[in-house]
Amino acid sequence: MHGTAEKIPAAPDLRHVESWIFDLDHTLYTLSGEPQAAMEERICLFVQRHFGIARAPAWEMQKRYLREHGSTLGGLVLHHGVDADAYHDFVNDIDALELSPDAQLHAGLARLPGRRIVFTNNCGRFAADVLRRLGVAELFGDIVDARAMNFVPKPLPAAYDALIANTGIVARRAALFDDSARNLVPSRALGMTTIWFNNGQGQSHWTVENAEQHIDHQTDDLAAFLHSIRI
Repeated sequence: MHGTAEKIPAAPDLRHVESWIFDLDHTLYTLSGEPQAAMEERICLFVQRHFGIARAPAWEMQKRYLREHGSTLGGLVLHHGVDADAYHDFVNDIDALELSPDAQLHAGLARLPGRRIVFTNNCGRFAADVLRRLGVAELFGDIVDARAMNFVPKPLPAAYDALIANTGIVARRAALFDDSARNLVPSRALGMTTIWFNNGQGQSHWTVENAEQHIDHQTDDLAAFLHSIRI
C-alpha cells in the first residue's frame, strides 16, 4: 500500500522580471507595534502643531488623508500646501527604527537579476539612509519618492506614471513588492507582477475586493521569498 505524497507547491516563477520594485516602510524594513505607534504619534503631533488643533481632530485628519490620498502628506500638500521637507524632518526618526545590516535580505536582493528600485511615499533622503543602515544601499539604483511623484502618492495612478517616467521600466517585466494590497491594484492593472508583503503589520491589514485579480503572490517573510523564487 502506497501512501500519497504531499504535493509541494512550485516555487514562484519570476524569470520574466527585469525590474524589482520595493516599497520602503513596512516592506524593506518592518516595525513592531510600539515603534509603529510612536511614528503615528509623531505624524499626529505634526498635524496638531501645524494647525494648532487638539489631538482628536488631528488624528482624524491624519487617518482621513491616509485613506483618501494614500498618505497623510499627500493630503496635507494638496489641501494645505504643507512643506514636505518640514514634515519629513519631523516625522522620520531613523534612530528610533533601530535598523542594522540584514544579511539574509542582502543575499536575497543580491541574487535578483536586473534593476532594484525603491518606490515610496516617503522621503528619498530617508529611504537612502534606511538602505544604508540595512546594508543594502549598493544594490539599489533608483529611489522614486514623494517628491519624484510630485506628492501624489500610491495608490493614485499618477504615482505609477511617475515611477515609469523616472525609471523607464517596462511594466510587464517588473515586479512590485508592497505591504499595502491597495498599492498593488494599479501596478497589476499596468501589467506588473505583484507581491503582497502580508505580515500583519503596516498596511497589510487593509484588504481589497477581488484580491486574487490584483495579487499574484504573497509572503510574510520577504528575504525567504526572494531566496525561493525562480529567476
